[in-house]
Amino acid sequence: MNINRISALAVRIVLQFRRDHRTLALIVGAPIVVLTLLAYLINLTPSPVQVGVVLEDTSPQAQRLAEELRSLPFFAPQDVARDEVEGLIQSGSLEAAVIVPAGYGLRFLGQQGPDLEVVVDGGRSRTAPLVLQALAQARAKVAAAQIGAELPQPQVTYVHAGPEYKTLDYFAPTFVAFFAFLFVYLLTAVGFLRERAFGTLERLSASPLTRTEMVLGYMAGFSAFALVQAAIILLYTVFVIGIHYTGNLLMVFVIVAVLTLGAVNMGILLSTFAKTELQAVQFIPMVITPQSLLAGIFWPIPDMHIVLQVIAHLLPLTYANFALQEVMIKGESILSPSVAADVGALLAFAAVMVVLASMALRRART
Repeated sequence: MNINRISALAVRIVLQFRRDHRTLALIVGAPIVVLTLLAYLINLTPSPVQVGVVLEDTSPQAQRLAEELRSLPFFAPQDVARDEVEGLIQSGSLEAAVIVPAGYGLRFLGQQGPDLEVVVDGGRSRTAPLVLQALAQARAKVAAAQIGAELPQPQVTYVHAGPEYKTLDYFAPTFVAFFAFLFVYLLTAVGFLRERAFGTLERLSASPLTRTEMVLGYMAGFSAFALVQAAIILLYTVFVIGIHYTGNLLMVFVIVAVLTLGAVNMGILLSTFAKTELQAVQFIPMVITPQSLLAGIFWPIPDMHIVLQVIAHLLPLTYANFALQEVMIKGESILSPSVAADVGALLAFAAVMVVLASMALRRART
């Protein structure tokens, strides 16, 4: 073993990276950006749960139960009427409502009385556990002051989803979108880079194809494989992993397909700035990872700083996440205003990527 030969090879690698300013910038910048985002998001204080309190019982026990609920630090309670509950939950103004019916206080005295009622928006995984836990604490405090009191069990009604939905079911829409976006980007970026490396792009430059035709042609070719990959991800998630869902799977596939169109063109665009497959992959920490952190997959966007909220609403994964959650968890149609707006944003992103990829392709051909 010759130390000089080993040292010469190591020096050559170091010099090669030193001359590659793009790779050096990604090596330094990507970890700083990702770690800064993670540190900020992990330290975020969750927003309080918006809970409506319907107090129909005037007994001291019911009054104290309502006071205990209002005093919980992670609740943002507001007094509402029973007939307002479902509409407020459907509109997103409330995450849950606790209904204290008339005569409920008798249960704390060991007598017969109506059950406590809870209405929950099942569209968010955190809501039902937090509300039921808070109710258990509040009821325990009230019951401790009553001799022989029996803790009444609430009747829980779900506006969306249901008690059968587990944590994985809530994350499934976002994971379908994220992995489809990630794998399609890799497929396109590396595939298009090989087209350049093998000289195919130069040969096509001598043909009558225009830049836009080339982009659309590559988009159509890569999209065929991208759609197959998206279908595999979706079908495996639903039928093999066995997640619960509410909406139409065809609508889900359409949303994922629109997302992949943007990912294909983004892959073409970014691959024109890469000279090697390593550089194409190195764009992931700067392009894909921030989207996974800011698109509402793990942290609610309204809890973020206003600057990050603006950035989040510029990211395609944000709209794919919103649309898939509306369809798969709430059972909305793709024609509903909120889903249609999200799909429209994805189409706009794909159109912008087509234009930018066409412009970048001209630079790559010169």
